[in-house]
Amino acid sequence: MNRKIKLLVAVPFVGLLGLTGCGQEASGATTINVWTGFGESMTTQLENILTDYEANHEGYDIVHTGQGGYDNLLAAIVGSVSTRTYPQLAVAYPDHMAQYSESGILFDLTSTIEADGMDLDKFYDNYLQENLEIVPDRVMGLPFNKSTEVMTTNQTFVEVLIKMTETAEGDDKITGVPTTWQEVEKFGLATRKVLKEKGAFNKVIGTDGVVYNDSKAAADAGVEVAIDLTKVGENDFYVCSYDSQANFFITMVRQWGGTYTTVESLPNGKTQGYMHYKSAETVEMLKFFNRLFNEGIMAIPASFGETSYTSTPFKAYKTVFTIGSSAGVSNCVPAGDAFEVEVNPVPFNADKPENKYVISQGTNLVMFRNADEENRAATFELLKTLTYDPTTNATFAKNTGYIPVTTDAYESTVYQDYLNDTTLKGTSKTMRDAVLINFDVYQGNVGWTQYVDPGFVGSSSIRNNVGGIMARCRDVSSEEAASDATWEAILDEFYKLNPNNIPA
Repeated sequence: MNRKIKLLVAVPFVGLLGLTGCGQEASGATTINVWTGFGESMTTQLENILTDYEANHEGYDIVHTGQGGYDNLLAAIVGSVSTRTYPQLAVAYPDHMAQYSESGILFDLTSTIEADGMDLDKFYDNYLQENLEIVPDRVMGLPFNKSTEVMTTNQTFVEVLIKMTETAEGDDKITGVPTTWQEVEKFGLATRKVLKEKGAFNKVIGTDGVVYNDSKAAADAGVEVAIDLTKVGENDFYVCSYDSQANFFITMVRQWGGTYTTVESLPNGKTQGYMHYKSAETVEMLKFFNRLFNEGIMAIPASFGETSYTSTPFKAYKTVFTIGSSAGVSNCVPAGDAFEVEVNPVPFNADKPENKYVISQGTNLVMFRNADEENRAATFELLKTLTYDPTTNATFAKNTGYIPVTTDAYESTVYQDYLNDTTLKGTSKTMRDAVLINFDVYQGNVGWTQYVDPGFVGSSSIRNNVGGIMARCRDVSSEEAASDATWEAILDEFYKLNPNNIPA
């Protein structure tokens, strides 16, 4: 997607240092090329902001180009290094920023920010920090759109399961949404047991907790259908699912007390990253989740024949819980509000409650070293507006489901009105509830740690590769899983995919 926006009022000039280059059109207008990897919905919201921006600026052309995904965005920018045709401004993950820095195209914002007087303390630390680690003690980008992971729950299903097991005892009795992975296993075993014993698969469950052959039978009994399993067989059903296999693996390594990667600064000013996930802690984690996979409790997208997400199976009653980005919960709301959706924190490891880790994700905005002084001034003003202006960033966050990146944006009237809006329903309420989990739980002084892994050259490849470990975990038999050697061999295999990042 490519949209050109001609802006209408002058951007204040800001003195900046850097390489000179082209940024002028033949018409005399200064062009700011902005590249993103956003999907259609995000693109629409960004372009709405750019349209509003044009009402207060003149003499500049903003050309926004969507690259059709973040991997495509990275490839497009890396591929344009030799020809210097990369944009002035782009969104980037930390590992992508490391590659751009290694290529010498990333613009160092440190002096510009100091001259402008921006207060970096207004950014949330866990969002800003990754921008300070690409080059030690330098600011190489600013946070823009951030999210975290949450567990989206079919609350109607949970309440029906509570009713179906109200006379059960011990671990067979379901009392609510699990908060730990150990509770997920108990919940899962009890769920599969009661659904099988009552013959619920390929049938419907009424609001009374009784199984009926179909919706007509339930209607004849004067009962509304709560859960429709007519297209869900026993082998189609899993209790909990996880969207991102990479996030799944990396987060669980941390929750089980292991280390994923580390990065160290080299004397030449560059950095070197290393893998550390081959450990006893990781082996124990994989054994645990292998059991949940084999018990029919845990699922990844491939378990349902999906490639990336489990929102579609979730809406089809094939799973009770789905874990994914807080910015994507809108995709989990069923048509016509067929069931009640609630948002909960991701489960944690009850055996190591001090390791309540949840990922902080999303992109930063970066500038590139390919513009003349006037163009850099205009580009910085746009970057500053998108990231630092409270109303702009809060509006973008509210409309997309992402999280504001500064305390000023969070505290702004537009965002506080949104958080406190009691009239929200359906998708809008679910999106709002997801960000409340971030502020009220993860950042609410209850022991959670939002982590961001350091970016370095090769870290993107490592991340892409480790996503395959959870798929392998799913397919290992119970007999093979008992041996540590099985898991050590798998981890060795994945280490060999990134030989330059194996620690000595």
